[in-house]
Amino acid sequence: MAGAEPTGTAAERWRAVVQDPQLRAAVDRVVPADDWPAGWAGGVGDYLAEGGTEQEWALAGLERLVAVLAGQDFAAAPPAEQDRVLSDLGGRPGPDADLAGLLRLCWEGYYATRRSAADRADDPGWPAGLAMVGFRDLPEGVTPVEAPLPPATPAARLRAHYDAVVVGSGPGGAVAAQTLARAGRSVLVVERARPLSNAGLRGDHLHGKRNAVYRSVAGPGPQHPRLAVQEDDGGGLAERLVDGDGDAWAYGLNAYAYGGGTRLWQGMAWRFFPEDFAMASTYGNPAGATLADWPLGYDELEPYYSRAEQELGVAGEEGALTARTPRSLGYPMPAMGTEPARELLAGAAGRLGWTTGAIPLAINSVPAAGRPACVRCSSCVGHACPVDAKNGAHNTFLPRALATGNTEVVLDAEVIAVHDGPAGASVEVMTGCSGEPVLRTVRADVVVVAAGAVESARLLLASGLGNDHLGRHLHDHRFVSLRGEVDQPVKNGLGPGHSVATLDHVHAGTIPWGGGVLVDLMSVLPLTSATDPGEGVPRWGAGHKRWMREGRPHAFGVFGMGQEVPSETSAVTLAGVLDRWGRPGARLRKSVHPASREVEAGMAALGTRWLEAAGARGVRQQRGGATASAAGEHSCGTARMSDDPATGATDRFGRLWGAHRVVVCDSSLHPTNGSVNPTLTIVANALRVAERLVDDWPR
Repeated sequence: MAGAEPTGTAAERWRAVVQDPQLRAAVDRVVPADDWPAGWAGGVGDYLAEGGTEQEWALAGLERLVAVLAGQDFAAAPPAEQDRVLSDLGGRPGPDADLAGLLRLCWEGYYATRRSAADRADDPGWPAGLAMVGFRDLPEGVTPVEAPLPPATPAARLRAHYDAVVVGSGPGGAVAAQTLARAGRSVLVVERARPLSNAGLRGDHLHGKRNAVYRSVAGPGPQHPRLAVQEDDGGGLAERLVDGDGDAWAYGLNAYAYGGGTRLWQGMAWRFFPEDFAMASTYGNPAGATLADWPLGYDELEPYYSRAEQELGVAGEEGALTARTPRSLGYPMPAMGTEPARELLAGAAGRLGWTTGAIPLAINSVPAAGRPACVRCSSCVGHACPVDAKNGAHNTFLPRALATGNTEVVLDAEVIAVHDGPAGASVEVMTGCSGEPVLRTVRADVVVVAAGAVESARLLLASGLGNDHLGRHLHDHRFVSLRGEVDQPVKNGLGPGHSVATLDHVHAGTIPWGGGVLVDLMSVLPLTSATDPGEGVPRWGAGHKRWMREGRPHAFGVFGMGQEVPSETSAVTLAGVLDRWGRPGARLRKSVHPASREVEAGMAALGTRWLEAAGARGVRQQRGGATASAAGEHSCGTARMSDDPATGATDRFGRLWGAHRVVVCDSSLHPTNGSVNPTLTIVANALRVAERLVDDWPR
């Protein structure tokens, strides 16, 4: 009876509500039948029938919604009356929230691929919404190729001593492993991620790295708590406990996989500008900020940039985007081919007097290194490459390190403490993390910490190492997304993603504090479009479905990424919450300095001009996501380099001040983060740091 408290287990209640004819009728008005199936037959019914614990968040709301609909005999009403009933629910605080939950489930079931539909993976028309909008995960005729994972060393066979233990297999750690192994040093790389295949890291629109609406397959999993502390709209502080099996955006977007973030990135491979290495000298230091110059300049890093491009494998072209970053070598591969979005924005830039170019990408534009060229799939960013054309630590530096015979890799293992001393170092490693964990102690001449800006700082702080600068100066980038509508569709859903850029507003005076790069906004997945279609699009019903089919192709935008000025109060410290090993989690305080807001506003204004010059209508800034988490995927600065321990956490070669045998080798070292993606700089700096370590081995 309506209003009675539901009884039974959650699974029993879920089955009951899913079988209720009122729910099916509501789903078929949210996604009504036309030339394409209605929601229930088009995938939502199967999705709800498969529903498990992940969807339990919606159970109580669906039960309330069904009870309300039953009271009006919704299932028996004509379609127009059903639409009126659902419309009346909108705007009423309780019912509207329940309706919003139903809408979300409908979009997930009708417009998203998912692991539970693996038995229909050969059907490009499932669920129906994907076929309706013309989405294909892979171009026709392309067969995925599974890249093998490395032969991981069983935990029981770990040695008692290695010359070096490298914590993390991302770009910094992988470069260190390759450099040390080639110099004849024995190396153990410890990676806490499970041994996930490329197939397990792609094609799932509900659990991917960037688009996860549920637990990300690239997340660390449960019992890795963090306290995220951010400023609310009123200027106060809001503290939120997040875990590694929850909201990936709130937790932080760094990928936990063999190869780190480069396993799932799009591959934008930029050099920092000369001014990026001297931000404090160039712009001064506004009150409340902690801008600092690097202890080295562009000229010192340039040879390593050239090596990084060659060894990683970057496709690019010399021209407008390289004019202010002098180079000793050209790119090893030509730039990716053009597309309509590049032509449209290049023409608009020309009318504005701006210059543009093809974005440099660490992706094979032609067959290279025994691997094929990019097939331009529709799920590049945040997903593993289906043909292994995307270049990263996993298929470049780490295989070369293993090929020396001097490197071992242990997966599903986590370093929980680092011990340092003049006579030697050691790490405590928890092996077999996803099964029966066993704690082991491994000794080393040196420990290279490359777990990312958050986890490197957390590990070293929890180990009692470092000075007062360790963990401070946490910052990322500022991001702006602008969207409008164009007459002719220019983003056809093919990858790899961003295609064209202008660097005319980087250190050019048009945007304060160093400005930022402007690029085309990549195509988004159908689920993202359905969930956030933009202003003027009906929330649900025939109009929403028609927009997905006819209006969505005309949506187009520009994305800005710019300098984030580090703040005095932004830092990684130790939280009072403990992880599954009894070690303190990270407390992330992220403050946005007013100077960073100026960068954001400048990018928004110029991005709007660019889109309008391209003929876009209704240009608007998308809100939210600019600082969606306290630790973004470009986080840096928590172990920044300095020639003086009074101003940094490490020396210019990554050696932790106050320690004998600990070297940091990741984005933590960056005093500032430039206005472009930092990965190529991580690689170049890691080559420099690791070479110095070989030459100045601790004795």
